[in-house]
Amino acid sequence: MNSDKIAERVCRVENLGIALGGDQPIPLVEDVSFEIAKGGYFALVGESGSGKSITCHSMMRLLPFKPEFKGRIVIDGQDVWSLSRSQLIQFRRKSVGMVFQDPLAALNPVRTIGSQMLETLRLYYPSARADELRTRAIDALKGVHIPMAEQRLDIYPHQLSGGLNQRVMIALAMLGDPALLIADEPTTALDMSVQAEVLDLIDEMRRKNNLTVLLVTHDLGIVRDRATHIAVMHKGRLVEQGPTAEIVNAPKAEYSRELFNAASVEWPDRETGKLRHNPLALTFDDVNKTFYSTARDRKAGIGVPAAKSMSFTVHRGEIVALVGESGSGKTTAAKMALGLVSPDSGRITTHASEQSGSPKLNVQMVFQHPRDSLDPLMKVDDQLHEVLKVHGWRDAAARKAHIAQITQDVGLGAHVLERRPTYLSGGEAQRVVIARALLLKPDVLIADEPLSAVDVRIQKHILECFQRLRERLGIAILLITHDLRVVFEIADQVVVLRNGEVIEDIPVSLFTDGKRHEYTQMLIDAMPGKTAVQVHQIEPHGAVATNGRI
Repeated sequence: MNSDKIAERVCRVENLGIALGGDQPIPLVEDVSFEIAKGGYFALVGESGSGKSITCHSMMRLLPFKPEFKGRIVIDGQDVWSLSRSQLIQFRRKSVGMVFQDPLAALNPVRTIGSQMLETLRLYYPSARADELRTRAIDALKGVHIPMAEQRLDIYPHQLSGGLNQRVMIALAMLGDPALLIADEPTTALDMSVQAEVLDLIDEMRRKNNLTVLLVTHDLGIVRDRATHIAVMHKGRLVEQGPTAEIVNAPKAEYSRELFNAASVEWPDRETGKLRHNPLALTFDDVNKTFYSTARDRKAGIGVPAAKSMSFTVHRGEIVALVGESGSGKTTAAKMALGLVSPDSGRITTHASEQSGSPKLNVQMVFQHPRDSLDPLMKVDDQLHEVLKVHGWRDAAARKAHIAQITQDVGLGAHVLERRPTYLSGGEAQRVVIARALLLKPDVLIADEPLSAVDVRIQKHILECFQRLRERLGIAILLITHDLRVVFEIADQVVVLRNGEVIEDIPVSLFTDGKRHEYTQMLIDAMPGKTAVQVHQIEPHGAVATNGRI
């Protein structure tokens, strides 16, 4: 390779191997090699546990353990694992910036945004005056399009939205004008519109500064839209890499084909209106709810409306998607349906069927983070038995038979019951939470962002689980999501919320007919991979059979 080509490379990883040390080392990453050209947008994709994050953290020597290291990592002309401690500090400050998955976890919660930015700037400009540093901090926030930048310096991370916190992280990462920006799942759990804003910002930084970007993600829609090159990881190894168009349209590796097939979305032209004739399961009728910070605000009528004349219905056997940005009222609607929050006015009715359990337990919840809602010290079997015991199931044999039937319904094997949540995969943990919700025979299941943090193949399994439950048990599902690809895949009806108001309540088959409200259209336009989402299966030899396009 000639010297010009070598000079163009900002990052080169050669035969990378990382293992947990010990008498019998456990390999985590094996024989990984790739390079990223200056100004490139390189995506590292794969399921959880494939080695993506370990690979990118090793590029900054940020691993939480002392590894057995093999190979070579060269970034900005420096051999990372050969640097001394003082050299490594300078390398992290000037050559590489990193945007972490959870900005709230990466930012100090007890310090203002300004104090954290000024601390970083002081490292770059040790002799600068305080007012000069403050001006630089304001300019950095303006550079990532944070409104009211000067006022934001004096507030804390928890007072900002997820999207604004991620912008702060990007501003901090760019303070040293790095050659390489590593973005580790930067848009997980963000709304579609906020995702698009954050990704547009990274694109803008790349173009403006000739920045090189390494994106770590399991969201293949983002990869289709943004990346110039893709590398697919599986079980610690690279199975395939190349230009984006080549990998997306004609992947050669079997695992790559499975991954992109799992990410394909069906065109929403299926018959959905017939379920509207089924008996009602849940009704919202002119529901209003406003939250007040203080009693004085309540008296003055100064509050944040979470529901304004909210009306919609969910019928038995129907999957209704509740979509909208953060703050639109989705979670408040779920809490009101569960009876955890009382509406100020209006009526919420659950319509019990003959097969349902207690009327008070007719609505059950599937939470966004399954492991946070499971006891980490108890086996799954004990947790499920505990739910039934609390509600009067005294016969152990009856409990065991009921649990066996429910776990079969959600596609879990008997071996899962003997495990603790720590030893479950993301998909298994989510299905355990679904099984627990079904134990009391509800008519309505509310699923709050159940797929936001799981990989595409696990998403497929959970969506298939919901389909089986709806078809076998006739259960109604209220699906709260910001991912419109999930809506296209499974929903029958879509309710679009904005600032507590129902903007549209339509069958999913009409969702992309081009006649939607401008807010609905904005959500559709922000969907990653929108221009490349196809109804297809990738054939064994790499040929693509395409039936439609969203």
